Amino acid sequence: MRRFDRGRCARALAVLLTIAAASLASARSGRLRSDDTWIRDAAGRIVLLRGINYSGLEFGNFFGAFHPPEEADFVQMASWGVNVVRLPVAWHYLEPEPNRIDLDHLRTQVDPIVRFARRYGMVVVLEMHQFQWSPCTGGNGAPGWSCEGRGYPRDVFGGWTAQHDFWAGALAPDGRRLLDHFFDVWRAVARYYRRERVVAGFNFLNEPIDVVTPAGFEAQKLHPAYRLWAAILRDERAEQMLVIEPPVSRNLGIAANPEPLGPNLVYAPHLYTQTGGLPNLQYDGNRATTDADYALAASEAAAYGAVLWVGEYGGNTEAAGGFLAATALAVRHQLDAQDARRVGGAVWAYFPTDNTFSLVDAAGNEKGALVDLLARPFPQSTAGVPLALHFDPDTRELTYSFAEDPTRRIPDPTVLFVPFARHYPEGVVVETTAGDRAKVDVGRNRIVVRRDRETPVHTITVRPR
Repeated sequence: MRRFDRGRCARALAVLLTIAAASLASARSGRLRSDDTWIRDAAGRIVLLRGINYSGLEFGNFFGAFHPPEEADFVQMASWGVNVVRLPVAWHYLEPEPNRIDLDHLRTQVDPIVRFARRYGMVVVLEMHQFQWSPCTGGNGAPGWSCEGRGYPRDVFGGWTAQHDFWAGALAPDGRRLLDHFFDVWRAVARYYRRERVVAGFNFLNEPIDVVTPAGFEAQKLHPAYRLWAAILRDERAEQMLVIEPPVSRNLGIAANPEPLGPNLVYAPHLYTQTGGLPNLQYDGNRATTDADYALAASEAAAYGAVLWVGEYGGNTEAAGGFLAATALAVRHQLDAQDARRVGGAVWAYFPTDNTFSLVDAAGNEKGALVDLLARPFPQSTAGVPLALHFDPDTRELTYSFAEDPTRRIPDPTVLFVPFARHYPEGVVVETTAGDRAKVDVGRNRIVVRRDRETPVHTITVRPR
């Protein structure tokens, strides 16, 4: 188990700031956008977003709390190659009373994390979170006033009932639909962040479901809500990518019912293969089930007209009972599947206060070998079209191929994140296609490739010296 010494944060800062300066073009060159197949930066380079869910704000772990978010967390995550943070926030804190939007919550709690992300070369997917729906049902997400006088039990059944009522048109104390209040919050968030390029995507709602009337939920309730939400963002001139999720039943492998929902779309299912995201279930190591889950997700993304990006994956990280070992194997197979399909995702999760699913404990200690698996080499941006990506955690050999894009002229460079100290302490051997040039930059944890445009296909191989 590696330990992150927070006292070394200042010494690491200068090096990691240089990583940030070059690791993601979007922060300085324009917005990231989905073209239905890939996520691209303003220059047309294809960007692979791999990172982590940074959890805490959704349940009140604020700046000023006992163990708040810290810049050191982002120093640590940057060293892992994280270039995207999915950031859960809660409606409960954004509309504490009906029709009173609290923008100070964005200024004091969300903005500092956005600044951390910018400083270390990451973008943010801002996600409206719910777990067991609301504090009034024993969870987090929807405000307490949305449940007043309804008699919901404080358990998962109360959460399911409350969410059913939300989708069925339940009214707030002012007589307006709760769903309309939720749209009001999104309108305010979109207006606030419309010029913020580090906020690259908006994620409508975590794990939506209607267990009372599941038949027709997507077509009759969820998809119309997505369309109205998209119209609100356009009306506010917010150009962030629209990140959508299927019903939470997709966690169990139950296929979604996609339909096209418009441009600039990212499909973000939660792929907890075999476990459903439950802490008491273990992955059994059958790689075929993970591959099948990804094949289904890819077909769903195509039907939505969206880029596939896995919003959550991971598992129980407690050592007792073999959970940590099972989750490590699950993470390895998940990343193998992401490599095979050249897609990104965000592991669940980094909890500053620790948690059953956290990759680190409250002192920043890495749990087992999880981060060794997560912090693998990968192409962060590609001046072409990705063809094949493979990394073997045992031999530490990376092979990456991409082709020239006949539809556009994309400028160099192609940038690969490579954690040299972690995986290549004795150095690396880099091979490229004839005519291409690779620069190894150990200080910035990257290899920069400039290609011969006359060559149709480019291949980079990285192996230990």
